[in-house]
Amino acid sequence: MSTLKTITDPFIAANGSDLLDAPPTMGHALWTAPAGRRRRPQPRGTDTVAVLYENREWMEPLFAAMDHRGVRYEGIDLADSAYVLGEHDDYPLVINRVSPSAHLRGHGSAIPLVRGWLEMLERAGKRVINGATSFRLETSKVAQYQLIRDLGLPLPATVVFNDRTAVRTLLDGFPFPAILKPETGGSGANVRFVSSRKALEHLLDTEDGLFGPDHVLLLQQFVSSGDGSILRTEFVDGELLFAMRVRPNNTFNLCPAEGCVRPSAGLDTDGEPDVIFEYEPDIPPEAVAQAREIVRAARIDVGGVEYIETPAGDRYFYDINSTSVYRADMVAASGVDASDKLVQFIERESRKEQRKLW
Repeated sequence: MSTLKTITDPFIAANGSDLLDAPPTMGHALWTAPAGRRRRPQPRGTDTVAVLYENREWMEPLFAAMDHRGVRYEGIDLADSAYVLGEHDDYPLVINRVSPSAHLRGHGSAIPLVRGWLEMLERAGKRVINGATSFRLETSKVAQYQLIRDLGLPLPATVVFNDRTAVRTLLDGFPFPAILKPETGGSGANVRFVSSRKALEHLLDTEDGLFGPDHVLLLQQFVSSGDGSILRTEFVDGELLFAMRVRPNNTFNLCPAEGCVRPSAGLDTDGEPDVIFEYEPDIPPEAVAQAREIVRAARIDVGGVEYIETPAGDRYFYDINSTSVYRADMVAASGVDASDKLVQFIERESRKEQRKLW
């Protein structure tokens, strides 16, 4: 039988030993944040959903669709935010819309903040659309590629490294050309085309800003579709909304949002960095099934999967994205109101969670 040790503590000596005699508190904070620093408490059984984001501009179509359908919501901007560990408001549903490209807008701290917040919410039994698992995958290329491999899908040769000297030990026989990309991606930031081992060695020797914020890079065999295009499928709750063919020119930023700034990729191509988006009605059923299995395994409720088909007919999935931004021209061409489809899904999930509180 174990015996508790005697604890001598100046605070307890001055204030009494009631704290030692009190039963453990499970799930209740010993301190309550000042009312002025907390969000409006939601009554139990509320139909107000919470939307976590860090880029207000990307939220406008979703908020407009929610307003149109009469869905009550509270937007929570995580670019500048705080929360009390162990406490959560009684929203029936939380929607995560934080993007891995947040650091490009000076909101990089939103990524680790929301990562911990999502885990806390889910531990408390909250339903989160695009929760902790999907966000971990979206912010980790290594996790994405491991998932793709686990599903038995092909993946180009890939080396992960955090040191310029260490990667050199794995370059013998590596199939160049290649793409150099950061572990936490987003809007093509810090992605480079590497034509040869010599070109990579030059980068390793001379590039001061080679590593991104997480200091991990992936060297991946370059795969081309022949015409340079890629295909992106968009899903909500496992349903394919539409697909689009993306044709980039001298840029790796394939962000579909209007007004995205597209830095040059430094490729030997004519013209300014640009991307053309085309509605693609003829996606092979097998590709749709594979993409759907990826979003299912990644626990992505709302998101897109990108892939490349080579002239030889090989298909490579290379990007999993849970921050979908729906272009007006794609909505018009496909005849699918994607934002409305998303809000209908939000309504269904919210009703399910509200019933649990009755």
